[in-house]
Amino acid sequence: MDFLQMNNISKSFPGVKALDDVSFEIKSGEVHSLIGQNGAGKSTLMGILNGITKPDEGEILINDLVVKIDDPKDAFNLNLSIVHQEFALCNNLSVAENIFLGNEPFNKYGYIDKKKIKNDAMKMLNSINVNLDIDEIVGNLNTSQWQIIEICKALAKSPKFIVMDEPTASLDESQIDNLFEIIKSLKNNGIGIIYISHKLNEIIKISDRITVLKDGKIKKTFGKENITEGLLIETMVGENIENKNSNNLEDIKEPILKLNKLSHLNSFKNISFDLHKGEILGLSGLLGSGSNEILRSLFGIIELQTGEIILQDKLIDINNPRDAIENGIGYIPSDRKNEGLIQDNSIKDNSILTIFKKLTNLGFFNAIEARETTENYIEKLSIKISNINDFVMNLSGGNQQKVVIAKWLAKECKILLFDEPTRGIDVAAKAQIWSLILEYTKNGGAVIVASNEIPELIGNCHRIITLQRGKINRVFDNKNFDEKEISLNISSN
Repeated sequence: MDFLQMNNISKSFPGVKALDDVSFEIKSGEVHSLIGQNGAGKSTLMGILNGITKPDEGEILINDLVVKIDDPKDAFNLNLSIVHQEFALCNNLSVAENIFLGNEPFNKYGYIDKKKIKNDAMKMLNSINVNLDIDEIVGNLNTSQWQIIEICKALAKSPKFIVMDEPTASLDESQIDNLFEIIKSLKNNGIGIIYISHKLNEIIKISDRITVLKDGKIKKTFGKENITEGLLIETMVGENIENKNSNNLEDIKEPILKLNKLSHLNSFKNISFDLHKGEILGLSGLLGSGSNEILRSLFGIIELQTGEIILQDKLIDINNPRDAIENGIGYIPSDRKNEGLIQDNSIKDNSILTIFKKLTNLGFFNAIEARETTENYIEKLSIKISNINDFVMNLSGGNQQKVVIAKWLAKECKILLFDEPTRGIDVAAKAQIWSLILEYTKNGGAVIVASNEIPELIGNCHRIITLQRGKINRVFDNKNFDEKEISLNISSN
């Protein structure tokens, strides 16, 4: 039996102690889950294990032998692998090439064996029941498909221990079930899995042990017996957070946006619905249903083939994001790292990105107003930072998401489009983000949310539209919300 230990790990960044004397262990053939709020230190701890980050103090042992992990190659040589929360893919390479990137097989002549790469990639995808073209260029795919490739990349390295950091964030229910079957198989083969997720129902279902991190310290480790979501939330946050829908659909009467028979290639067809001022409208469907693509078309990222968009009784054309922004439409993408933020810019620069022109007059930039605007939204959105001039890449996922929201709130948009707004963030940050969305709509804004987090949609939306294979299947209002019915109406026939 293999045994991995991280003993007395500490790590500090400028102004932040990310980890404080943390000890964590896992043995082969078990799932040991690691949970905590955004900023608790989970990603930093796993970054140290995989050689991405170096600890200030502490040591790592495998089978009681101290090991040195200075870079990801060291981790690979020690049979450690990771499914990243943030994608690490080459957009100009194919699916198969990405799966075996850095782990390519060679033929007897010393060349990369491209035929074996394709065959093994196909076997890998078939093993998790995913139909994905192995020759497709990754840059042409969506975030859900990227997540699947990340999982395959990790599995292709035949690890003894594997870290899964939010592996189901972009998967639908059937794919999650498939992943759990794979995890059970890996356990039976003696592989230890460190599982990180904010989906507590998943954690309880799949874990043998659960460790809670809070403010960079180990709070408690639980066995799998007698664990409830409420107990885990209370350990992480200090209170049990409940989400109850108090929105009144009858108060929402004034249409602000009308979509008439929108279609885009094979993504969606004949999509028609109204969005009302002050409304939170949910779109939900499995991978390939078209919900994410509808939002991207409304923001001008992908081109509509047919249909009309009517904003406040005026027919408008949206051919690119600039058109959308000029019409008062903002977009919070699911991939905040690559599409929502400029990672190597400061928190301040990202927060004012949409209003930079407004802050510039006759060639002079109003630095004072920029700082005041940023500080206002940091306070309003409870963004945890040490300095507004720090790089946004150093923030936790939940705090990065709040910065994305801040830049659109600063723009004072009429409509905000949220694509998987709570993907990869903790329960407290989720509650804060939904509270922000609700406040925005109460002040007259309108919101469309694409998400498969059905309990969250039920708890916050006025209406939920379910989609199947690019078509609207059913419309629910909050008087007849039923989780089972909604789930059935997004499932494939």
